[in-house]
Amino acid sequence: MAVDDAEFRQKMRQFEQQAARAAGLKDQIAQLQGSARNSDGSVTVTVAPSGAVLGMQLSPGAMTMTHTQLTQEILGTIRRATQQAAAAVEDTVRPVLGDEMYDQFQDAFRAHAPAVQPVGPSDPPPPANLPIPGTPPARSPRPAPPDDDYFDDGFPGVKR
Repeated sequence: MAVDDAEFRQKMRQFEQQAARAAGLKDQIAQLQGSARNSDGSVTVTVAPSGAVLGMQLSPGAMTMTHTQLTQEILGTIRRATQQAAAAVEDTVRPVLGDEMYDQFQDAFRAHAPAVQPVGPSDPPPPANLPIPGTPPARSPRPAPPDDDYFDDGFPGVKR
C-alpha cells in the first residue's frame, strides 16, 4: 500500500502541528499554579499542578491559632490550591486535546503523581526521630569489620 506524496506531506504537517501544540502545552503547564487563602486570610499557599508547595505565607493572625488549628488550616489551604491548579490544567489542556485525549492525559499525569490521602493533625514524632536543624543526618553505625586474624593462636612470642 503506497502513500502518495501529497498525503504524506499532509500527515507530516499534521504531526508537526500536533508536536508544536504539545510543546506549547508543556510550557503552559509548567507555568500554571494554584493559590488559595483560608477564610480569615491568615494562611496563603501556592502550589504547582503536581501539588508541590511553591510558597506559603502566614500572617500574624495565624499565630493566634493552636498548632492543631494552624495545621488544619494549612492542609485545607493546600488542598484548595491544588484543586485550583488542577482546574487550571484542565482549562488549558482539554481544549487542545479534546475530551478523550484529556482523559488519557489525566491517567498519565496521575500515574506520575499518585493520589494519596491527606493526613490530618496527629501526634508529632518523638524528638529523637527528628533531625536537628543544621546537622547532617545521623548514620547507622558501621558493622564491625570481619576478623582478619587467620592465626588462631597469634604469633609466637606476642602477647594478646
